Amino acid sequence: MEYLVTYGWALLALFVVIALLLSSGAFSLSSYSVSECTFQPDLPCPSFILYKTVPGTPKTILKFSLSNGLGFPIKVNNVNYTVMGMNETGRHTYPGTLPLPSGIVYSGDAMNFTQEFAGTSQPSLRELKTIYVSITYSNCKGGECKYNYTTSGRITTVVEAG
Repeated sequence: MEYLVTYGWALLALFVVIALLLSSGAFSLSSYSVSECTFQPDLPCPSFILYKTVPGTPKTILKFSLSNGLGFPIKVNNVNYTVMGMNETGRHTYPGTLPLPSGIVYSGDAMNFTQEFAGTSQPSLRELKTIYVSITYSNCKGGECKYNYTTSGRITTVVEAG
């Protein structure tokens, strides 16, 4: 009987430690994943964040910036975000807002983008999300904005508290 009780306490302590480790999120995918923001080489993405707002108004907000390293001014014409399971089930594409009222970004300047994903079904904190961004822009070399180009990128990060 003493043998069974000793090993029983040891097993109980082991189960408690394993339960604490699992509930702390130490073995979740987001603990081992790398956050990244990748676009074409001449449009680097130096900063990005995906966060949830305070409870009561369920929103998840994506903020990121792109630097224009193309060597000529561009005019951003359109932005679309494709994400899976942000506020609706399945994969959906959401239209975005332009970074500047004029949309023209000179070489070396940064473009700041903000997109709100509102709805009743929001991702949980520390959940890993991948958002695909499609940007259509015009070449404004020589003062005239013409020739549309489309570039796409991927932002992979965990949802943080706002």
